[in-house]
Amino acid sequence: MGGWTNVGAGFHDIRQAEAMAADTQRLLDSARSGGWAVDEETGTHLRRAVTQMLERLAGIQENVYRLKSAPKFGNDDYARTAAAHFQTAMDSDEHSLVQVYDAIRANLGKLVDALDEAMARYDDSDGAATQYLGKFKD
Repeated sequence: MGGWTNVGAGFHDIRQAEAMAADTQRLLDSARSGGWAVDEETGTHLRRAVTQMLERLAGIQENVYRLKSAPKFGNDDYARTAAAHFQTAMDSDEHSLVQVYDAIRANLGKLVDALDEAMARYDDSDGAATQYLGKFKD
């Protein structure tokens, strides 16, 4: 899970967010195929931590949305040029805050899905093991 080793590092570059997305997709795929499962207690703690991160990001969503628009610096040529430059800096390439922010939010949402799937798989495998071992009870 190389991309998830330092979540804070993902905020400076979209490539880090893409690595995190690849790791998250592998977790989700593994959970769906039954290759990764997590007990409810552990999964609940992990899910809560990820959900708290999502809530914090949601708390700044309005501010990030504002970064997608050119600021109102004025109507003269310099003000318009400066506003366009500011907008480009916030939402134009792999280092821009808006793109990285959006990628991190999407990755965290997918991680919640992976945890949900992994907890469900654990419950399924636990039930199957109990049923199988129940044959030997008598």
